[in-house]
Amino acid sequence: MEFRCLVSKRVVRRLKILRQLRTLTGIAVIALANCVAATQDVAFSRQKKSETAIEVVKDKASLTGSISAEPQQNITGGQRTAIAYGGRLLGDGQSARLMVELDGRVDIQSFYMDNPPRLVIDMSKTAFNFQEPDNLKPRGLVGEVRYGTMARGQSRIVISLVNPVKIIGQQLRQTEQGRYKFTLDFEKTETVEFSNQIAKQGDNIGNANKVAVKGDRLLRAAKREGRMTIVLDPGHGGIDSGAKGRHGSVEKDITLEIAQKLEKAITSAGPFDVYLTRRGDHFLSLKERVKIATRKQADLFISIHADTLRQKQVRGAAVYTLSRKASDEFARKLANSENRADLTAGLANDDVHDKIVDILADLAARETKKFSVQFARQIVDVFRDNIGLIKNPHRNAAFEVLKDPIVPSVLLELGFLSNLEDEKLLESEKWREKLTYHLTEAVGLFFAGRIQ
Repeated sequence: MEFRCLVSKRVVRRLKILRQLRTLTGIAVIALANCVAATQDVAFSRQKKSETAIEVVKDKASLTGSISAEPQQNITGGQRTAIAYGGRLLGDGQSARLMVELDGRVDIQSFYMDNPPRLVIDMSKTAFNFQEPDNLKPRGLVGEVRYGTMARGQSRIVISLVNPVKIIGQQLRQTEQGRYKFTLDFEKTETVEFSNQIAKQGDNIGNANKVAVKGDRLLRAAKREGRMTIVLDPGHGGIDSGAKGRHGSVEKDITLEIAQKLEKAITSAGPFDVYLTRRGDHFLSLKERVKIATRKQADLFISIHADTLRQKQVRGAAVYTLSRKASDEFARKLANSENRADLTAGLANDDVHDKIVDILADLAARETKKFSVQFARQIVDVFRDNIGLIKNPHRNAAFEVLKDPIVPSVLLELGFLSNLEDEKLLESEKWREKLTYHLTEAVGLFFAGRIQ
């Protein structure tokens, strides 16, 4: 027999008053909460209307949805991190459903993004540990599903779309086991309709598609006399995992682990103050990484990566410097790939004219570029007989992360996870020690004439 719990607004108001007066017992509160939450799933068929009492989106014309839930409390009174342990993607070329199972309540907001078309789902304080991640493999309307942390207390799921879509229903309900299930239903729509939804949703989501730039919150670091400041940038992080190797290696993990080793080695090698753009598995926008280097008044910025290529035979390290025009097609494609990191994380595509592109005409920027090229050549010279290099190992292209006009910057490609031999080396502790030693040597040589 179908069982539903209908709670009137009057009962809800009374419940709030009773809670405030603390006259309800814990058992009564839990019983009533379970009553409100005991509803059925939204039918997967687009024709079947949902009648559940706690469905969030009742109007199929609604553009976005915000689902708030009372935060769970830990011993100290702070909000507990919920674990997303189950996920499933269903659907075809016309409609789809995403389901996420959580062990605690969270606040949820979903919205659209374009260029390219995406659905973004923001969740408060959620850790993703899907037991069967293959259940989220792309199908039908969905080209890719990514998930991870964006900032402290904020996590995100990004659904890359094959076609424009329209959200037709979403809900967060409590299961009989006391856990929670989030469901998002969407269907194919026309490009014009998708654009209209994005235009109308601005008032609802505000700046949800932006990420606070940590660099803007940092005071300009005081320079220590006689010391050089180096900022190491472990590529990717959080929702943006970067490249993945054929044996399961993940770029964001490799770059962070190697950056941490480099930090210790360079710090002990001379009068160097070394900072990392990130120390954990969280997302940073490309501009945020650049601003951190600016705020630290860095004398050198090194962005660390390990990409994949279709050409599985290509292997070896390479170093890139900034240039408005790429040195070759290989460098151009790599820069385009790296510059899409913000789109992967569900950030807006800043498609306006990039004023910094024109900094190369500025005298200060020309001096910066000269130092960047000098360090890149220093790396190649040190690596040549010690660390494997690709053909023409010093290249250049318009990498967003290298666009600081006053900080000498390079992007170091450690190797390619698409090559089995490179992947093996990148995971090897012995090879990492070797890399750390020689890159530290290159840093020392670069600053040799400037250290008293």
